[in-house]
Amino acid sequence: MNSNTTATAGDGLAERKGTLRKGAIEARHLVFFVVAAAAPLTVLAGFAPLAFLVGGDIAPAGYLLAGVVYGLFAVGFTAMSRYVRNAGAFYAYITQGLGRSAGAGSALVAYVAYTLGEIGFCAAAGLFASTTLRSLAGVAVPWSVCALLLGVVVCVVAYRRVEAGARLLAILLLAEIGILLVLAFAILWAGVPEGYSAAAFSPANWSWSLLGPLFVMTFVVYIGFEQTAVYSEEVADPSKTVPRATYVAVAVLTFLYTFMSWIFLMAIGPSNLTAALGADPSMLVFGINTTFAGAFMTDVMQVLIVTSFVAGVLALHNAGSRYLFSLGREGLLPAKLATTGAETASPTTAVIVQSAILLVSLLAFGLSGLDPYTQIVVWTNTPTLVGVLFLQILTSIAVILYFARNSNHESPWHRLVAPGLAAIALIVVLWLVCTKMDLLTALGNVGNLLINLPLILAFVLGVFRASQLRRNNPNAWIALGQGQA
Repeated sequence: MNSNTTATAGDGLAERKGTLRKGAIEARHLVFFVVAAAAPLTVLAGFAPLAFLVGGDIAPAGYLLAGVVYGLFAVGFTAMSRYVRNAGAFYAYITQGLGRSAGAGSALVAYVAYTLGEIGFCAAAGLFASTTLRSLAGVAVPWSVCALLLGVVVCVVAYRRVEAGARLLAILLLAEIGILLVLAFAILWAGVPEGYSAAAFSPANWSWSLLGPLFVMTFVVYIGFEQTAVYSEEVADPSKTVPRATYVAVAVLTFLYTFMSWIFLMAIGPSNLTAALGADPSMLVFGINTTFAGAFMTDVMQVLIVTSFVAGVLALHNAGSRYLFSLGREGLLPAKLATTGAETASPTTAVIVQSAILLVSLLAFGLSGLDPYTQIVVWTNTPTLVGVLFLQILTSIAVILYFARNSNHESPWHRLVAPGLAAIALIVVLWLVCTKMDLLTALGNVGNLLINLPLILAFVLGVFRASQLRRNNPNAWIALGQGQA
């Protein structure tokens, strides 16, 4: 036992402070984490109908354009990952480019955004699990009970070595991608009613008045791919592994969202889209699946949607706990959060705290009587989108400023052009999300402000804690955002 390890009385285990296990994660694990966080089956079965509802037959183009913007963002993001390695990725990058106060505020925003997303995802998982049990087994279990049970499973898996979570995510992710590809093959094999057409991707056919609300639906579903850098302290050769995994994740998500939404449109027939949505939009993909792949495969899809949500919850749980770890290590939150297990080298204390927050929140929401989907999910995941877009914009600007001050071997494309274009595009998207937020929440201006208030308070708290460190602990202030750089 080295001097950086302290024994924990009573359990015979040891804990370490401030160090995650290097080499624990491979590139394929990173891809599993970030694609699972995006939950492709959930997106395509649960949210693609909404994209069609607000965007009509140009919805596939919305997914493609979002993928292109995030591809641009990934260029600067991954360039930065070669120079800065920290489990609080957004926080570290923004600190390096925009300063310690902005970085500290962003760190708390990132944590709150991911945690709200996790709570909403777990509530949705409980709802779909309850519906599936009632539909397939005739068993009535409240959504809140299902959500709590699934939350416990996630917490247990997250506490183990990070590879255990990666293996579970791999199995769940391959299953949900598999059933999507089976459906696509069945549609291609059977043929489509109006023939195949790429008209959705032609700008001449785009209705610009529809792009705003459509982008709200198509950008939110990419949240999670940026989590590759969160694991940069735990991967072998992060300067190569993080960029490779990020590009693969963006490419996989762009292909799945664009191709599958297009094949759904072809299966329905563009001229039949309005009628198909008029019945029950939430059942659109299930109806397509039953028609082309059969009722049994639709039952399988219902089960896999639950596991898709669980995979997303686990990925967000891992991201949230690593932000807590990073915040504890650098003095913005209690230092105990930076403790890692000697056997697992995972951020055990942060995982326990994150688990407690998740389970207590689910219990409170379960007792509140709120609707799990139209209220809890919307009220938690809308701030997640706003927070992540805000962080992505700051990160893109930080990349430009960091490389302007530091000599490096990055090309102008990596250090200036791509992050600049990404920042402009993301600012437009954030503006559209904020101005079209009622499409998601139906809360009005005051209600929308209230659900986003945690993000504002988090930023203020982060800046305040940084100012305290500057006055009371100059060494900790200087170390902010440095991590494993």
